Amino acid sequence: MKHIIHTLHSCTLQDGNTVVATGTGGQLHITFHTQEIIEVSYHFDSVPVDETLMEASRYITQPASSLVLDQPIVITEENHAFVLTCGQSRIVLERRYASVSLWYGGILQHGGRVGTADTVLPDYQIRCFTKPDSPDSFGRFNFPLFSADEFYGLGDKSGSPNRRGRRFSMFNRDSLGYDAANSDPLYKSVPFLLRINKEDRVTCGLLFNQSQIRLFDLGRESPYFFSVEVEGGPYSYVALLGENYHEVLKNYYSVTGFPALPPLFSFGFFGSSMNYVESDDAEKRILAYFSTIEKHQIPCEGMYVSSGYLKSPDGKRYTFLWNKEKFPDYKAFLTSLSKRGYNLCMNIKPGILTSHPWYEELKEKGYLIKDQDGTPYEEFFWGGEASFIDFNNTEAKQWWKQQLKEQYLNHGCTGIWNDNNELELEDFALEAYKTKSLYPIKMAEASYEVFKEAQPDRRPWIYSRSGYAGLQRFARTWSGDNVSDWKSLHYNQLMGIGFGLSGLPYFGHDLGGFFGAFPEEELLVRSCQSAVFQGRFVIHSWREDGNPTEPWSYPTALGSIRSLILEHYRFMPYIYTCAYEAAVKGLPLERSLHLEFPEDASISPNSVHSLFGPSLLKVLITEKGKQNTTVYLPKDLWWYDQDGNAWNGGTEVSVSYPPGGEIRWFAKEGAVIPTAEGCTHLQDALFEHVVLLVFPIKTATKQISSTYFEDDGVSELHTGRYTVWEYCVTEGQLTITKAKGGAPSKKNRIVTVRIAGGQTFSFDPDTFEAGASRSYAIEG
Repeated sequence: MKHIIHTLHSCTLQDGNTVVATGTGGQLHITFHTQEIIEVSYHFDSVPVDETLMEASRYITQPASSLVLDQPIVITEENHAFVLTCGQSRIVLERRYASVSLWYGGILQHGGRVGTADTVLPDYQIRCFTKPDSPDSFGRFNFPLFSADEFYGLGDKSGSPNRRGRRFSMFNRDSLGYDAANSDPLYKSVPFLLRINKEDRVTCGLLFNQSQIRLFDLGRESPYFFSVEVEGGPYSYVALLGENYHEVLKNYYSVTGFPALPPLFSFGFFGSSMNYVESDDAEKRILAYFSTIEKHQIPCEGMYVSSGYLKSPDGKRYTFLWNKEKFPDYKAFLTSLSKRGYNLCMNIKPGILTSHPWYEELKEKGYLIKDQDGTPYEEFFWGGEASFIDFNNTEAKQWWKQQLKEQYLNHGCTGIWNDNNELELEDFALEAYKTKSLYPIKMAEASYEVFKEAQPDRRPWIYSRSGYAGLQRFARTWSGDNVSDWKSLHYNQLMGIGFGLSGLPYFGHDLGGFFGAFPEEELLVRSCQSAVFQGRFVIHSWREDGNPTEPWSYPTALGSIRSLILEHYRFMPYIYTCAYEAAVKGLPLERSLHLEFPEDASISPNSVHSLFGPSLLKVLITEKGKQNTTVYLPKDLWWYDQDGNAWNGGTEVSVSYPPGGEIRWFAKEGAVIPTAEGCTHLQDALFEHVVLLVFPIKTATKQISSTYFEDDGVSELHTGRYTVWEYCVTEGQLTITKAKGGAPSKKNRIVTVRIAGGQTFSFDPDTFEAGASRSYAIEG
């Protein structure tokens, strides 16, 4: 049976911020969380929504409960519509078809009628369907699509950051060896769309706050509409408005949670390979890795420890059960590495094999996801049939947390790597099927909580391969089991931009590729060049012959890779500041030039070059055999290359870029880039010798402000143990302000200001009081 809402006849304000419009077939609830965050919810007569699905929706948008509306809602009635006004937002509820149109700042941002009177297209923005004597339902949203519409977001998706013209399945899949240009689905599905239309000045976000979304069709089916298919409801979405895409992303985070800032050390270089712990001499191989790192004087913060430590003599991986033949005294082993200053992020999987020694006990206690008959549901997992820990079960979650504490935290491990957590359930009769998309978030939440319970004021280090909207509250991520080829290198860079536009700012890629043939030397070096400006610098691989990819895999490339890692550390003050701004402002680390400079029509959304943070244009080569590239510099401002040469924007620059130990980049005029001379270890973010690279203003009347963040590298922001510096560059002048002082003091620190063009001077940062400013004349 088809269900629609039409012929609206009344519209009233309820509960202070919710407007209820009633018509034939049901009601529309329009909730103004703020004037820019508006939830549209359809309540169909005779279509019940399961409480489990309602609870899942509330979990996705839990942070929105703290939002406060500070503008009045005004309802007016017209002949064919009800009009709701709140601040800059205006919503038109068309009576006949109950269609919704959202206006912001006088511009239509979302909605309206699909097609024209002459096109045979759906008149209703949503239709719901049910079967007789069944509680199940299915809904399809259809919204108008315009010729200049572009779409971004949706999470872990292949191909171009602009999703226009494609159809995506919202199913989290273990995607070993995926095609980075075409494969779908992948590991993470984030039901958030950023709609951009430069011609019509549209910037709008849409969050579909349900756990059972089938797919997004963004113009693949029709040039007239885009659609979203949802199972079971609730049938709603949250519209996110703003002056630009930065504001829309910030509003998205206000609804789903701002990113949890990871500790400083997690942004450094880490070792990783499945091959280290798969072998019988795993302990020896791990120690050999760190010895070789120290021998070559390569900065390294630790290791991502893959699951081979759980691989039993029968070849199966038993969660939490260490292989005692490989690690006779694993507690002492972990503790010894911790005392050497290495951070270990331990791989753990939620699938419990039916042959696991603890399986029957977990079954008896009811800690496993259940089948329809109440017994543990079994599914093929890594190594055989398995059941999965039920993180919705409070006791099961607490048991899991206790195991994390006893096996890892108590022995110096500082991170948890939640892996193989896609929960690929396909049996729709399962109760767990309703919320399978939230499973990786609940798993990450458990990992996050056990660290917080142990050290409430310290930031946890949590990784998750899979995810959904809200994952960023607990974990960072990466692009999964990519292929060792040039195609993956290229499209992984575009995927990175997509991550940032999906609410996942802290990401990275397995450098050199995880799967497939051993990477050729040029590919490995180019991969490492791409990671200098990135939040994760990890060479991670798996080879059937047991040969991992390592910095010294090619003796002729070792010097280059070491130099690139050192360059990553040199720019760590800037990278870490960008990470801080992602946590408090919702700004992506890697940004699309196409979206950052919307007035410049010369920039393609498929540009592999990106803006890292607010000031650095990151230059890449992702094609084999190329020794140079062409970079378009966005117009209406000047840019500086790393040698201090100034270039006028709006032009293309040819850049020589061999695959070696140097990188290429451009800085905006007015930028102040904090760097750390001689940094080789990330003990804290109070670097002993900070060099501020200052790029003078060349455009008259322009004023550029930027931020620098310092702290101990681990304390939660709510403790206030951090310092924020603000820099303002105008024509001929640099002003430095200690906007907030709270970081612990550290002796013998010095800050050197280095102006592009040659001028240099230094100062002692401890001579600044909080709130104090100093101005310096600079030459451009």
